Amino acid sequence: MKTPYIIGNVIEINGTKVRILMNDRSDLEQIHYDGTYYAGVSNGSYIGIIRGLNRIIGRVEREYLEDLLNDPTEHTFSKGRYQRIIEVSIIGNLIKGKVTYGLKLFPLIYSEVTLLTLEEISTILTANKIERDKMIPIGNTLSSSVPIGLPYQTLFNTHIGVFGNTGSGKSNTLAKFFTELFKLESSGGIDFKGASSFVVIDFNGEYEGDGVLRADKNVIKLSTSQESEDKLPLPSKYFWNIDTLAILFSATEKVQKPFLHNAIKYFVDKETNDISIDKIIEGIGSAFYNIFNCNNNPHSLLLLNKVIDSIEEITNKKREEIWPDKILKLFSLQWQSTRGTYYMSGANFYINDINDEEIRQYREQFQHKLDAALNVDEIKDNVRIHQKITISIICHLIYCLSYNIVQYDFIAPLLSRVESQSSLIDKIFDISSDVSLSDNILTVISLRDCNTSAKKLIPLLLTNYLYDLQKSYIDNAERIVHTTHLIIDEAHNILSEQSNRESQAWKDYRLEVFEEIIKEGRKFGFYVTLASQRPADISPTIMSQIHNYFIHRLVNDNDLLMISNTISTLDSISKKQIPTLAPGQCVITGTSYELPILVQVKKLLPEESPNSENADLLSLWTPLLGFGT
Repeated sequence: MKTPYIIGNVIEINGTKVRILMNDRSDLEQIHYDGTYYAGVSNGSYIGIIRGLNRIIGRVEREYLEDLLNDPTEHTFSKGRYQRIIEVSIIGNLIKGKVTYGLKLFPLIYSEVTLLTLEEISTILTANKIERDKMIPIGNTLSSSVPIGLPYQTLFNTHIGVFGNTGSGKSNTLAKFFTELFKLESSGGIDFKGASSFVVIDFNGEYEGDGVLRADKNVIKLSTSQESEDKLPLPSKYFWNIDTLAILFSATEKVQKPFLHNAIKYFVDKETNDISIDKIIEGIGSAFYNIFNCNNNPHSLLLLNKVIDSIEEITNKKREEIWPDKILKLFSLQWQSTRGTYYMSGANFYINDINDEEIRQYREQFQHKLDAALNVDEIKDNVRIHQKITISIICHLIYCLSYNIVQYDFIAPLLSRVESQSSLIDKIFDISSDVSLSDNILTVISLRDCNTSAKKLIPLLLTNYLYDLQKSYIDNAERIVHTTHLIIDEAHNILSEQSNRESQAWKDYRLEVFEEIIKEGRKFGFYVTLASQRPADISPTIMSQIHNYFIHRLVNDNDLLMISNTISTLDSISKKQIPTLAPGQCVITGTSYELPILVQVKKLLPEESPNSENADLLSLWTPLLGFGT
């Protein structure tokens, strides 16, 4: 056994707090002694206190000088006047090279204090997990430059939070530990195929680059500003969800939501979870019949003409090419309020003058031509989702107006919102009965070109789908046989409680979904990684359910208060350091670590880094100033 490097002696013991008198050989950052490198002493560093063959581990919390002369009138400095004192807190023991946390041994007065080797500090910080094949590299400790690795087997089966102000290195840290995880697969250490899937919700397009995270990822670039080849595959049952649609179209709780529910219930098939072309034909035929049979509402025919416009759009044919003149004339009827009927101006033709049998004949002709126009293979397979929504809601509204179930003025605003909002659905979703994202190990969903509404809707629908899909993997399994890892950068965009740009119902539903997942997801093998520059904006319930935290520089008082109130494993020294952390420096703490670790995260190579760097104003502006070429 090597002779330990003695640096002082215990002079006071007060519970777990110990005062140590230091000698004059302990003021270096690192010390080389007897062929071994030792870490120096500073605030936040670790020392050993000899107790028999074992050592007690202490963390330095305070350092000061004590004046032995104790004469305030004497200002001269003399050798031997001051003695260096440090105060440490006992955190555990080092017994036979293994760390045990908690109080097992206590020091004695005059116990000798030693420096710890870099390997011993690494053992303390990683809780004995020093096997390199089970760790992924992240960086070095700040106090002693000890290499630190992350235990992937106990980190990635937890919820993870990465927080820090803009420019603090948050995105690099998030990308770093996932990049290193994927590199383990390429080196043959692990195999994700069929066992895990990773999905990144990328609000700013930072992870689209070829070398970011992994080369063979699937990137889906969504856009609401223009037609894009990329669409997000989504099973139809997650779109035809009454809660989602009610929130998407801002349906009022007492009138519009029940109306919307009944429309969807009638048109959506329970087995396929979609609206078939046959159901559309049947619904339009019923609407046609109800208008002229009931003949009681001036708005109904105007609504039908909107449906006819949609048929023209679907078939790419004008209405004159689909229906005979006899039917076309009905589309142009007007409402006469005096007699309360539809009539044809100048032709002495009133709907209330014809009997029910004639109306049924008109319907048969109308529906026969409609069936011929829509039941063409290339047409019926390409009816767009916004057309299905609009047609089904208008047809149901015609039915309700015909039988005085609703008032037009109450539903008209909903219809306007449906017409304006539903068009973006076709731009971003590929909705069908059988789709899957799980075939890809890593999928990046880029929302950079999406508007605010889409940025709130897409993560909600996608997360619901992925969560249900993950639960289906273990329905009949005795253990978790597959894991899903959802990574959300700039998570405050969708997990904020402070947003004033959305209805309270939408906010409540959105937070309820994510709060349930973060509380219950772990038992189903569904793990969430969040990154945000404003942790105070995120729901406290979500923040409190995160298991492991990577905290970069935060200066806002609300953010610091949230961190302080949420993270029980964060000690006072680490809390005080958070506002002064330099770029790339972070505090790692949580259930996978016995102690908070202050780390300088190693920067990724340029081709592996997310696109989140600041503008290089020197190269951008210098040519304009005449200093460059």
